[in-house]
Amino acid sequence: MKLKTILLGVSMALAFTMPINAAQYTVPEGQPPVPGADASIPGNAYQNYRYGNTSKVPDFEIKESLKLRFKEIDDVASEPGMSLANADALKKANIRYMDLLSHDSTVILLHEKGYNAKLTAPIRTVEGIVTPLKREDITSFAIDRYAMASLSGTTETPEQAFNESSAGRKGTFIYPGIRAGTWIITESSKNDNNPMMLAHVIFDDQPNHTYIATLSKFGQSDVVTNLESAMANIVIPSMQSLDTLDSISDLITWENITYRVPKGMVLKTNDTNHSNLNKRVYQGHGMEFVIERGPVTDTESPILAYCNRVLRDYLYASPSLLLQEVPIQSAVVWNNGVPSYLMDQYNSGKKSRMIQLIQDDQYEYNIYLTYEDGKANYNHIELRDIMEYLDFGNAKMLRDTMHQNLIHKKK
Repeated sequence: MKLKTILLGVSMALAFTMPINAAQYTVPEGQPPVPGADASIPGNAYQNYRYGNTSKVPDFEIKESLKLRFKEIDDVASEPGMSLANADALKKANIRYMDLLSHDSTVILLHEKGYNAKLTAPIRTVEGIVTPLKREDITSFAIDRYAMASLSGTTETPEQAFNESSAGRKGTFIYPGIRAGTWIITESSKNDNNPMMLAHVIFDDQPNHTYIATLSKFGQSDVVTNLESAMANIVIPSMQSLDTLDSISDLITWENITYRVPKGMVLKTNDTNHSNLNKRVYQGHGMEFVIERGPVTDTESPILAYCNRVLRDYLYASPSLLLQEVPIQSAVVWNNGVPSYLMDQYNSGKKSRMIQLIQDDQYEYNIYLTYEDGKANYNHIELRDIMEYLDFGNAKMLRDTMHQNLIHKKK
């Protein structure tokens, strides 16, 4: 992607731009460089959910969790009903499960109130909240004990954010696909004594909309360094408009859920004759797209339900659903505050697969997209962009329920 040198509006446009020592960033002359930007990190690093292979969960928590799980398995294996071979297989599944979940990324999509954008953050999140900042604005938060990320649609422009901010550390920038941007680092967030980094941006193809990305990490001594690097090299480069999705995919609504399928695929099977399991199969151009739905079997929160389903259905009971010997990268995906879980098995030049786990108030869904890389009409990232996008007719009710459960859990 070529470096765009579109100057920032109003006062920003009066200065010449000069490149800084960071991949594809340009800042107006006299402005500070974007903190943490590293020219050695590729601009598409965010596309690998496991980029850097850094665990998002402390090692001691992983070890303690596995220790407890292994003890539970040994206790069950000592009684009739589980063979030693099955116990060993379950232990191996748990090791793989902990590795997968501890390397999740977070993807936030916002497509409400006229806004249409997404970002990727190198953190794992387990709770989500959607709330208006002002009457015209909307924010989707994704939260964990260790981190928080958010994406907002707002009427405040980057220039206004820069001029009105009293933060000591702030600056302006442009980036490919972003015609105007402002970064701000606060001393602390409102409720926690932790710094937060924000980026206000306007996309080239959405000149009348402003989006805000935020990232904050909690309880880490090196929070500022990690925060700046993650924001400059992952979050900001990942910010993009969703407007191009309509040119490569079709929206399909199946009662409450809306999903996308790559253009050119044809519905071959529509099995709705079974009361407990319904299935649709689309085929075309070296791809097969399958969506299955059945009644909700796990009444835990959706995130906990996804964790249980990953371990039970994919890593232990039916590992054949996954491509063998192909690594998995995974992400918690938030569509307007409703979570799903995406596993991506990209195998360059060969058979590849993505699996999306979804849950609303009535159904569990499994979506499988299997394709031959290089033979399908679309590349890996285009197909994953299509898979990430979901919508629900009762999205507000689903996220309100999750919000109430979160409040109840904290009491």
